[in-house]
Amino acid sequence: MKINIADHYEEMSKMAAEHIIQTVHRKPNALLSIAGGSTPLGTFRYLIEASKDNRVSFSACKFVSLDEWVGLGGGDEGSCRSTLDQHFFEPLNIREEQIRFYDGRSTDLNGECEKTDLFVEEHGPIDVIVLGVGLNGHLGFNEPGCEMDTYSHVVELDDVTRTVSVKYFNEQKNLNHGITLGMKHIMESKDVLLLADGDKKAEIVKATVLGEMTDDVPSSLLRRHARFELFVDDKAAAFIRNHAQGEE
Repeated sequence: MKINIADHYEEMSKMAAEHIIQTVHRKPNALLSIAGGSTPLGTFRYLIEASKDNRVSFSACKFVSLDEWVGLGGGDEGSCRSTLDQHFFEPLNIREEQIRFYDGRSTDLNGECEKTDLFVEEHGPIDVIVLGVGLNGHLGFNEPGCEMDTYSHVVELDDVTRTVSVKYFNEQKNLNHGITLGMKHIMESKDVLLLADGDKKAEIVKATVLGEMTDDVPSSLLRRHARFELFVDDKAAAFIRNHAQGEE
C-alpha cells in the first residue's frame, strides 16, 4: 500500500492523473477502468488537459465499465455511463469500439456480465482501475459482505448506497440493484487507485487503512493488493496523518 496525501482536491486529482498518464506512456493500449462518480471528476479534467497538450494519447486504450445502476442506461441522467460520456469519453473523442460498458437497462443482465468478463479476458488484465469509496467501504457496487471470488455480477444495493444515491439525480429514483465488476477483477488489476476527498470520507479512509481487513469494509481488502495506492486530500486524511505518507 502506498498513501498519497495531497493538500487539496485538485492536487489529489492531478497526482492520480499523472499515475494514469505514466501507465499509458508505458503501455499505449492499456485497459483502464474508471469510476463514474463525482470523486474522479478532477482527475478527468487533468487527463483532458494532458491530452490537449499532447502529453498523452488515449487513442489506443480500451475502457471497461466499473459499474452501473440497474434500470439506467447511458442516456439517463445520473447514470455512470452518462457521467463518463460527459466528463471523459466525449471530450477525449473516445470511440465506441474502445468502450465496453454495462447497460443497466438490459433485459439480460447476466449477458451484460458475460460480455464484460469476455472483454476483460480479451484485453486485460486491467492495467489501472480507478475507484472511489462509498461511506460503507463499497468499491464499485461490491457492497459490505461481498465475495472475493466474483467477476461481473448483479448486486442488491446496501441501504447506505441507496440513501447516498440521491445526490446523483435531480428526481427520486427507485434504484435497488447495481451491476459491477467483481472483487476478483479488482484484485487481478495491475494497479489499483483509490480516491477519497472531503470530511465525510475521513472515517472510511481510516477504516480502509488502519481497520481490520474484512469484507464488511470492502475497501480494507485492497491492502492485500501488491500495487494499491490511496490518493486522499487533507480532509479525508484527517485520521491517518500520523500514518507515514508514501508508506509501502
